Amino acid sequence: MHPSPEITETVERYFARVHCDAGVTDALDLDVSPDGRSVAFTAVVRAPGAPEPVHKAAVVDLATGTLPRQDRGRRPRWSPDGTRLAWLGDDWVEAVRHASRSQVVGRFRLPGAPEYLEWRPDGGTLLVGLAEHGAELSDVDGSGRLPGAHPVGPLVSTGQDRSPGRALWLLDPDAGAPVQVSPADRTVWQAAWAGPTAIVCVVSRGTTESDWYEAELALLDPATGTLRTLLRPGTQLGLPAANPSGSLLSAVVGAMSDRGLYGGDLVVLRAADGEVIAVETAGVDVTYARWESEDTLVFAGLRGLDTVIGRYSVAAARTEVLWESEGTCGGLLPEVAVGGGVVACTTHSHREAPAISVLTPGRAMRPRLSFARPRTAVPDESAERLTWTAPDGQTIEGLLVTPATPGPYPLIVNIHGGPVWAWRDEWALRRPLVGLLVGQGYAVLSPNMRGSLGRGQKFVTAGLHDMGGADADDLLTGVDALVDAGRVDGRRVGVTGNSYGGFMSAWLITHTDRFAAAVARSPVTDWVSQHHTSNIPGFDRMCLAGDPLDPASDYRTRSPLYRARQVRTPVLLTAGAHDLATPPDQAAMFHRALRDHGRDSTLVIYPDEGHGVRAHTAVVDQAARLLEFFDRHLGAAEED
Repeated sequence: MHPSPEITETVERYFARVHCDAGVTDALDLDVSPDGRSVAFTAVVRAPGAPEPVHKAAVVDLATGTLPRQDRGRRPRWSPDGTRLAWLGDDWVEAVRHASRSQVVGRFRLPGAPEYLEWRPDGGTLLVGLAEHGAELSDVDGSGRLPGAHPVGPLVSTGQDRSPGRALWLLDPDAGAPVQVSPADRTVWQAAWAGPTAIVCVVSRGTTESDWYEAELALLDPATGTLRTLLRPGTQLGLPAANPSGSLLSAVVGAMSDRGLYGGDLVVLRAADGEVIAVETAGVDVTYARWESEDTLVFAGLRGLDTVIGRYSVAAARTEVLWESEGTCGGLLPEVAVGGGVVACTTHSHREAPAISVLTPGRAMRPRLSFARPRTAVPDESAERLTWTAPDGQTIEGLLVTPATPGPYPLIVNIHGGPVWAWRDEWALRRPLVGLLVGQGYAVLSPNMRGSLGRGQKFVTAGLHDMGGADADDLLTGVDALVDAGRVDGRRVGVTGNSYGGFMSAWLITHTDRFAAAVARSPVTDWVSQHHTSNIPGFDRMCLAGDPLDPASDYRTRSPLYRARQVRTPVLLTAGAHDLATPPDQAAMFHRALRDHGRDSTLVIYPDEGHGVRAHTAVVDQAARLLEFFDRHLGAAEED
């Protein structure tokens, strides 16, 4: 059964409007040139009439704001002397001389998919993080596996199998012949040069996505392949970095739910003895950090709903806030780039299209290249900040977007994934469902309940270790506050979310009849089977108490599946057939249980998708089904 032609046309018109302008629409993976005059970045480029964007390596001249050239590739990085630029392709690395961009140093094939690269501080060699063919993808990247050879015959597992993993390779652009330098019995998730003779990396013994949850920080000698463990935090860690000499290292440490969504406390380590220095970051949950000099590093992150950029001096043990804004910067989380005395980032907000901006000495952001276009669809509405009080007195924050017409409105509660992530005031077109729903008359509440970044580790773990508990109360009291204020119609409230947000959408309707409709996307509905079939059992072991097979454990008591008979709310469940993180059977089991008890449930499995949907046709189809479902049960266009 397909969405009605009228709804599909509405959705197609919406996407045609927001994607109407061709050209560069966004900038990711920024890298400032050593002289501070240019920024290399991954350009998100749309061609006329093409629904899917392509990624290109690009360079902007900060003085003129011009883009002289773009090359097919991603994650461009400058050599330390600024004379060369290298970037990644699907299975290759290319290097060029910047003085003459047409002069190619070389294109080098690799036995896998390169994921990041960095020049050695003396400029001679490239460090490349390489995922083997068939390696698992993070759910942030859509889950599933990288393309690779499929085994012929039956799949056999002894429990000791080695899956394709990730390793470190070195590549000399002048000599070619890339070589692996990390040990074969370790997986390297992230890495960075620590001076010219060592590499700081996040490593684990296993190769699956689940093994990341138990990774440690180590120092690698690439000449011998030996590792020296520096830090075993007992939580997760990411974003390893080092000052130019390699004497000081840094990482972000904390409870994290997804590889690729790094956020927490910033720590500095002395490479010589491993001494750990806890950095005071002015209340910021750090999501990115880069060394600016031997003594200082620049970081970015979240403090409540604000995005903050700061600088920390190790010698002075002093932190200063360089920029704080209700808008934001970066991609999935705040990010910055530093070089040549320049701090640059991609700034944006709900009504302001992305722009490459530079932080001025006066601590203002100066846009140098805006990606707004004459026909860019700027939202009519603004993202309004809200706070409300949970039953235990905790203050909860969120963003509310409402139509330009008078209320009260039907309301959709939009729950983020993770749960260790956060909504922030970002360019509306990056989250197209919000603009689509508001354009059809709905108010959309995006709450940062317990478990979200921006409020410190205590706030994170209060949600991560109690999923479906206090975080559910945080969401419900937010709805009650809007109903009590007369801003939304309490009879017409829906809920949706992806991943953890999908779990919460299913969980809430097993406990309350507050919601008139629920759309659970890529959900977990049974933690018992999730533990035994997902590729990230390390996540649920981190969050839930008890043995998965104990009926009295959290695995059973926090699973929506076993409360299916309590559901009275109509449900739409969607999932991707290739999702390893929250397998499609999670949605299918809940659907079967609901139908067995005579409940209103619809299940949609996308055959070519993984965790969430990404291809344009699937995005349009899911959006059309979601809109039609909410219209049917909430009646956004109905008159009272």
